Amino acid sequence: MTPPGPASGHETGPGTGPATRVLQWAQEHGEVGGVHASHRQLTAALRAEGCDVRYVDTGDPGRAVRAAPALWRRRTLHLFHITRLWRAMLLAPVFALVPGRTVLVLHSGSTAGQVRRMGGPAAGALRLALHAYDEVWAVNDEIRSVLPAGLRGRVRVVTPYVPVPRTAPAPARAPHALSVATNAGLAHYHADLAVDAVRLLRAGAWPDATLRVLAYGHDGAELAALRSSVAGEEWVDVTFDASPQEVRDVLASSAVFLRPTAWDGDSVIVREALAEGARVVAGDTSPRPLGVELSALSAADLAAAVSEGGRRSDGSGLAERSMLDAARAALDAVVARA
Repeated sequence: MTPPGPASGHETGPGTGPATRVLQWAQEHGEVGGVHASHRQLTAALRAEGCDVRYVDTGDPGRAVRAAPALWRRRTLHLFHITRLWRAMLLAPVFALVPGRTVLVLHSGSTAGQVRRMGGPAAGALRLALHAYDEVWAVNDEIRSVLPAGLRGRVRVVTPYVPVPRTAPAPARAPHALSVATNAGLAHYHADLAVDAVRLLRAGAWPDATLRVLAYGHDGAELAALRSSVAGEEWVDVTFDASPQEVRDVLASSAVFLRPTAWDGDSVIVREALAEGARVVAGDTSPRPLGVELSALSAADLAAAVSEGGRRSDGSGLAERSMLDAARAALDAVVARA
C-alpha cells in the first residue's frame, strides 16, 4: 500500500519551505477516541495550511512497514502519538536513526502512573529511550513533572485539541440533555455514575433529563453490562463508535457533558464540548480546562453540580499552547536544521 498523501496535494506550507513533510505515527485506522480525534484534527489543520501530512499506521504492522520509504527524507517532522510508554521505548532505536525532527506525544493521563510504577532498570531504560526524541509533548504538567529531570528542556506541555471549522449548522440545544463518553465501558470512565446522576436529576430538578452515552473502543463485556443496566430506560441512549460529526452534534445539542473520570490527560472531548458551548461537569480528579465545573466522583455530587452549579476550574496544570502551535514551531526547526 502506498502511504496516503496529503488531502491538499501541496508540498509546501507557510514557513515550512519546499518539500517539508509531516509523518504522523499513529493508528490511522484505529478505534475512535481522544488520541484518534487529536491527531486527525492536527492533520486537518496542517493540511489546510498546505503541509504534506502522511501516516505511518502504527496500528497495522503491514501498513507501517510499507510506509518505510517515506521515513528517510531529511525535511521531515515525525510525530509519534502514544498512550503506553513501552511503545516509546520499543521504537526509540528507530527514532534515533530517522532523519528530520522527532517528537514523542504523550496523550494519556495514565502516563504519570506508568512512570511511578517503573522499577530502577525500567526507569533507566525509559530515560535512555527518551533521548532518542528531539522533543516530548506532554498534555499536562503532571506528566512533565515525572519525566527525567535531565530531559525537561525537551518537554513541551500542549493541549491536544485542535479546533476544526464546522461544515454544517449546529443542532438546537436541548435544555436538559446530558451526554457522557466511555472507552469500552472501562471502570475509570465511570459511565455508571453518569447514569445514576441523571436518574437522580430525573427524580428531582430535571424530570425530563436524558442521557446520551457515546461509547467507543472494544465492544465487549463491560459495554454489554452497561447496556443491560439501562435496558428499558427510555431516557438513556447508548451508541457505539459514532462518527466525529455525530459526536460533535451530540455535544452541541447537550446542555451538559459529564466527565466523571478517575484520571485524564487533557481530554479532547472535554475541549470539544466546551467549544460547542456545552457546560462540562467533570470529576475533580485531574487538571481540567478553564471553566469546567468540578465534582466529587459520586452520583449525588454530580447531580448537584449539574442542577446547582459546581466549583469552576481555573485551568491550572494544563496548557494554553495548542499542538498545532507546537507543530508549527517544530516545522520551523526542521527547516533551520536542513
